[in-house]
Amino acid sequence: MSDFEFFLYKVPSEVGDWLAVFEGNEMIFLGSYNPGKKFIEKDFSEFLQKNYHFNIGKFQPARWTKGNFWTKKHKLKLQGSEFQVKVWLALIKIPKGFTVTYSQVAQKIKKPKAVRAVGTAIGQNPIAVWIPCHRVVGRNGNVFKYRGGAETKIGLLKAEGAL
Repeated sequence: MSDFEFFLYKVPSEVGDWLAVFEGNEMIFLGSYNPGKKFIEKDFSEFLQKNYHFNIGKFQPARWTKGNFWTKKHKLKLQGSEFQVKVWLALIKIPKGFTVTYSQVAQKIKKPKAVRAVGTAIGQNPIAVWIPCHRVVGRNGNVFKYRGGAETKIGLLKAEGAL
C-alpha cells in the first residue's frame, strides 16, 4: 500500500473562505467555511472516512500562496459511484453564468426519471465550484439547499452573472 500525502489550504474568495484539499497535485475536496468551521471540518472528516477509511484529528490548513487559486487550472480526482461521477461530469459542462434544473441534468445523463437521485448526487459533490453544483436550481429558479449555505450559492451565481 502506498502512502497518501494531503495538502490542506484555506483559500479566500469574494463569497468567503474555502477549504481546498489536494492529494498530491489532484484536488479531492473543496468546501465553504461559511456554514462554520466545525461544519467544514466534519464534512471533510466524513469525506476522508468514506473515501480513504481513516479519521483525521484536528488540522490547521495552510494559507494558499500559489497564485490565484480561482483562475488556476486544478486537476480533479473524482471519487464516488459511477452514477455520481456521471452527474458531476455533466455539471462540469454547465457554462459559467448559466443555470440548469435538476431535471435537465437528469435528461443530460439520459436518466430523465432519476431527478431525485441526481439531486442526491449533486448534494454529495465533494469539490464545490470546480464541479459547479451551485449552477443547478429548481424548476422555478429556486436556489434550494447548498452545502456551503444558500447565501454562498447566491453569491457564486451573482459573481458569475447568473443572477
